Amino acid sequence: MLGKVNRPYFNGNNPFHKRVDLKETLIVKLMFVAASLAIIVSLAILYTLLNGSIEFFLSPKVSIIQFFTGTKWIPSGIDPSFGILPLLSGTVLIAGGSILIATPLGVGAAVYLTQFANKKASSIAKPIIELLAGIPSIVYGFFALIVISPILRQYFGASYFNAASAIIVMSVMILPIIVSVSDDSMRAVPRELKEASLAMGATKWETAIKVVMPAASSGIIASILLGLARALGETMVVALAAGNVARLTLNPLSQVQTMTAYIAQVATGDIPPGLAVSAAFAVGLVLFAITYLINYLAGLVVLRIQNAGKITSSKKTKKFKIPIKNNKSNFNIISSNNNDLKVKRIQSETTLVNRHRVAKFGILSVGSCLVFASVFLGVLIISILEQGLPSLNINFLTSYPSANPAIAGIYPVILGSIYLVVLAMIFSLPVSVGAAVYLTEFAKDNAYTRILRRLIQNLAGVPSIVFGLVGLTVFVRLFGFGTSILAGSLTLSLMIMPVIIVTTEEALKGIPKSFREAARGLGATKWQTVRHHVIPYALPGTLTGSILALSRAIGETAPILFIASVFAKVAPDSIFDGFLALPVTIFFWTRHPKVEFQNLAASTILVLLVILFAMNLLAIIIRQRSQANRDW
Repeated sequence: MLGKVNRPYFNGNNPFHKRVDLKETLIVKLMFVAASLAIIVSLAILYTLLNGSIEFFLSPKVSIIQFFTGTKWIPSGIDPSFGILPLLSGTVLIAGGSILIATPLGVGAAVYLTQFANKKASSIAKPIIELLAGIPSIVYGFFALIVISPILRQYFGASYFNAASAIIVMSVMILPIIVSVSDDSMRAVPRELKEASLAMGATKWETAIKVVMPAASSGIIASILLGLARALGETMVVALAAGNVARLTLNPLSQVQTMTAYIAQVATGDIPPGLAVSAAFAVGLVLFAITYLINYLAGLVVLRIQNAGKITSSKKTKKFKIPIKNNKSNFNIISSNNNDLKVKRIQSETTLVNRHRVAKFGILSVGSCLVFASVFLGVLIISILEQGLPSLNINFLTSYPSANPAIAGIYPVILGSIYLVVLAMIFSLPVSVGAAVYLTEFAKDNAYTRILRRLIQNLAGVPSIVFGLVGLTVFVRLFGFGTSILAGSLTLSLMIMPVIIVTTEEALKGIPKSFREAARGLGATKWQTVRHHVIPYALPGTLTGSILALSRAIGETAPILFIASVFAKVAPDSIFDGFLALPVTIFFWTRHPKVEFQNLAASTILVLLVILFAMNLLAIIIRQRSQANRDW
């Protein structure tokens, strides 16, 4: 009888233990489902692009060979022609031109920040880079069309819409990506390499160029690839500044059209319904494939960096040779002739002076990269202030949109943006945090987990306009939500989820392993350890990443361009109502031929920037307070 009474306990059927085990199992499975949503989102993207592309290619008016080799893109008319090469050439021209400008500026700025800048210079330069990264693309597009393009027309004979203005502005827009990734890779170079170079007599400039940069070359290449992928997927700058005429040209002063600009043209209704609209899905598929390939290559480079970090510093020291010119003249003087000795000393001193001159010029050059970024940011803000401040008043903030610019306002537009961001946070935050907790704390290192991580990284690099196509296909049409706030917020949720997952993972990884070991040693279960000891300490980092992701969402235009309603002149009453958002309103007002509406666009930009800067300031305060309260 005693054995029968105790057997259930030894079989694990104790009610207390069973209740805890079931609870933890359910929680872990829910987090597993949250992480697995990356597969569903990826399949939704493929379904959207493939479904629309198949419909396009099955048309008798379309030839697959002609699509990839044709030199004319005339999507509408009696005799349409769908040759993607003009769109591809416009995309390559703008993305390639911007990366050619951004690479030396970004790498130079990273070299200066990591090797030569003092604390005061870094404290000034880093906020500038962060501000450039936080400015929405619609603001860059406004600046390119209203400020840069008139200068190019006046002094260089460019057309009203031109590729050069988009190239200049986009090079600054992708600059923070190159700076941040290159900065991290250069700081990861072992200190022993730099000290050995300096001990051998090399200058700091020679050490930076000949030792640090080669050692960080993989990270620099990854930053360039990520910047290129960002430039290829950019929509609003090219849609506003580059034009809508697809032509096969490499002249930056002429009007061109990119792949993203054509998709945006379909979203705004400038393309009549029919085969031309289906062509947007085929163009989106090509764009998705190109950006996926570039992001994949960048991921391989980053993986190579991580693997290279396992190499011992002694092996790395053998790999790099410290080039010290004329060093033998200091130590290997074999001639006893005094004249020869004087000549060699003079040559050595002259060489040393030249080397220091080169070093000064090099440091000045890389430092000027940050000066360029600062001047650009200052000109951008001053231009918007001059154009937008006169129209910014209480009536503008409390009035409704109107065809009369004298009485037009943005009250329902502000409410629409707030509703979008709040709903996007509700939809994305629990799922993203759950996925990050599962991948960091519970997931095993197997093939499925590695696939999930790869998919999440790829989703973070998907062009935002592609998410617009997904929102149109899945939420507007398939689920029947229509052009509503619900559809728009769900679309934005898909876009910001990978960002929140990555930042939350980094916050969780920053918690010392000893916290987990101490809790487990006192008898806490794995979920209890994570719930009560890991997540609370990682909460500031999670909130910081979430606020930054939401600030990106409130400034995005391309994903909701398909969903926002131009005719929504009143504030929405429910999540199924149509809406307007701040970036969409800026886009349409910037394209308006009347200068008065362009001034209203500048005023709306100021409102958007104030909201974004407030959110970023909140993120900075949370980060600083959490760092100050840390006791490990």
